[in-house]
Formats: sequence, C-alpha cells, structure tokens
Amino acid sequence: MLKLIFKNLWARRRRNGWLFAELVLVSIVTWVILDPVVVLTHDKDIPLGYDAERLCLISIASLPPQAAGYDKAGEDSTELVNNYLRMVKKVKEYPDIEQATPLLGYCYPNSSGNSNSQYCPEGDTLRIGTMVMQFMPHTNFFETFGFKLANGATAAELSDYNFTRNEGVVTQNLSKSLFHLSDARGKRCYSSYQKDTTYVSIIGTVNSFKAYSSWRPTCVIFFPQLSIDLNSIPQAARIVVRLKPEVSMDRFLHDFHPWMVKEVKAGNLFARSVQSYEKTIKDREFGEGVTGKYRMNTALAIFFLVNLCLGVVGTFWLQTRIRREEVGVMLSFGGTPNYILRLLMGEGVVLTTFATFIGCLLYLQYAIKEGLYQGTTWVSIPEEYWVSNFALHFVVLSLIVFIILLVVVLIGIYIPARRISKIPPTEALRDE
Repeated sequence: MLKLIFKNLWARRRRNGWLFAELVLVSIVTWVILDPVVVLTHDKDIPLGYDAERLCLISIASLPPQAAGYDKAGEDSTELVNNYLRMVKKVKEYPDIEQATPLLGYCYPNSSGNSNSQYCPEGDTLRIGTMVMQFMPHTNFFETFGFKLANGATAAELSDYNFTRNEGVVTQNLSKSLFHLSDARGKRCYSSYQKDTTYVSIIGTVNSFKAYSSWRPTCVIFFPQLSIDLNSIPQAARIVVRLKPEVSMDRFLHDFHPWMVKEVKAGNLFARSVQSYEKTIKDREFGEGVTGKYRMNTALAIFFLVNLCLGVVGTFWLQTRIRREEVGVMLSFGGTPNYILRLLMGEGVVLTTFATFIGCLLYLQYAIKEGLYQGTTWVSIPEEYWVSNFALHFVVLSLIVFIILLVVVLIGIYIPARRISKIPPTEALRDE
C-alpha cells in the first residue's frame, strides 16, 4: 500500500503541492503560536517547592501620631521591635495556627522585591547569580514555609541553630551549581565586590523552590537577620502563619479576622489585614501582568489554532470529496471501503509528515539564531527542565505540532472518505 500511496501523491503532485505548501506554512505558524503557551504552562505547573496551601500572610500597620491612643514611647527602637515580636507570639497562640514567623523586608518567597549577588565556590572563580533572602533565627522560618531539607535533615535543626553573620542556607540548585552536590553543608562559597571578599559557611540545604510563581526555581541563599532595620517596621513587617492540617482556610479567615482586629496589637502596631498566601501569589501575578499575559497568549493560541485547523480540515475535506470518481473506479475493481479509507488516510499521513518536517526544519533556522521561548528566567544556570534544553525543547514542540496537524488532516480526510467509500460504484462513476 505504501508504494501505491507515493504513486498517488506523485500523480496528483500539482494539487498536492499546494496542500504541502499550506501544511508547511501552518506548521511554522503553529510553532510560533504554541511555543510561548507551552513554556508558560510548563512553568506554572512546576510545584512551588514550599507548602503555600496552609500559609497566610498578615500585614502590619502603625497608628499615626494624630490618632487616638497613640503612644509616643512606643516609637522607641527597642519597644518597636518588642511590640512586633509580641504580636508574632500572640498570633502563634491562636488555636488553629501551627507555626508563625516574623517576616521583615521585601525579599522572601513571592515578595514584591528581590536582592541578588554572585557567589563562587571556595577555590574557584565560577560565578552563579543568586537571589538573596533573609530570615530571623530561632523563629521557625523554614518550618513555617514548609521547606524540606536535603539528606533527611529537619527544618527544626535550622531553627535551633545559632547563626552567625557569615553563615547561610542555600537551595539545592545553588548547591549543585556551585559544588555539584545535593547537600552543601560544610562547604564554603564567597562573593566579591570591588576589593572585598566575603566567605560564607553553608549550614544547610533546602529544596529548590520558585521565588515567584511564574518563574522556574532560581538559586537562593538565605542569610540570618541578626539586626533589625527599624525603618522596616511597620512598612515591611509581616507575619506568616501556617495552619494546622485539619483547619479549613475559609473557616480560619472568617473566624480569625475579627479576633485579629481585636487582639493582635501592641503599642502603636496593629494587624491590618490577613489573606491566604495563595491569594497573595495570585494578586502578584495579576499585578505584574503575568495572569493577563498568560490568558492573552492562551486565548490567541486557541483562536488562531481553531481557525488554522478549520482551514486545513476544510481544504482536505474538499480535496477528498472531489475524488469520488477515483474511489468509484477502485470500488469497481474490488477495492473494499476499509482499504480505500486506509489508502486515503495514508496519503494524508505521508503528506503531513513530510510537510511538518520541512516546516519545523525551516523554523529551526530561525530558532538557532534567535533562540526558543524561555519564559521568565532570572539567571542562566544548569536546569533539569526540558524547556531549558534547546534540542529537547525543539523535539518536544515539533512532535506536538506534528500530532496536532496529523489529527486535523485525518479528520479532514476521514469523514468524507468514509462516506464516499461506501457509495455504490455506479453512483460514484455516473459523472465519468
């Protein structure tokens, strides 16, 4: 049958040439449309790396000087810090809360800001771009966020550790990038700025996580916050809480908010609002246009693909229907409906395969020069994701394009071919 398929394609080469050119063009356009949507979907589906389902974020505010009840003594530096920590302790006593940790600054998972530097392994000059985050020691920071530690260590070990200034915790992807190890405990790295070099002893390694929900996991190093910048209270002061496993988020927010407004205050500080961490993540995505961009790309992809597919289906539908006489001849010479159906669909498979191959090959020339879509990436580090591997990325997307076109072409052939293969030969040949 394969020999007959090629013979038929060649015999109808003028008509098939137009179909071939259309499929090549459609395969290129489909590549352009699908690539960003597939990459963005892939990145969104990567797990966060920490447990955000049971997390809530409480924001802090302060009474203005003209407000009733304002205490001028409460603005004393020591009193300000103590009041903030008293609020954290008060929140932690709430029955439905498992853990609570203070959060100061703008650099934490899914924060509104970031800080970065470059680190090298001790004795080497390899530089890895790294995001820098801070935590307050002995506040159950890693336990509250639900980070997991490498090689069976527990988050409680980090909470109990007495950190010094030049000690830190790294993520696994940074550990692998610097030392080619999944656990960098006991290793040292350093950063250089002008003539100053700072060495950092690594105390622990946590699992890689997404600093922002729309990004792939980035390299992160955590440093202990041994001194508090008073300017960050209350503007950059928050409290992160983890609910107990059996507690419903909706019920907690409903019950906790009125209690919080009444009870969570100290000096001039008071708890202003509370919302789930998942809502915080969605708000940030929406505010930065990530949600809108993804929805727009997806909507455009669906719109164009539907129109392209309808066009291809219509073209092959028409080309198949006008072969009634040819089918009638095959039926009169003993061809069965199933044989004819397989023959016509086989022609479509061969035509689609070669056209998609040529289309993807043409797009490859552009991709080699301009690159494939990479989504929102922060630094270039070795990644385990297929979208970061050029060859694998290209092959996977090409297969997706091929499967889509193949399905569309076969639909355009199957329905009319099934009908004309079952009509009597005399009816199919009456116009001959």
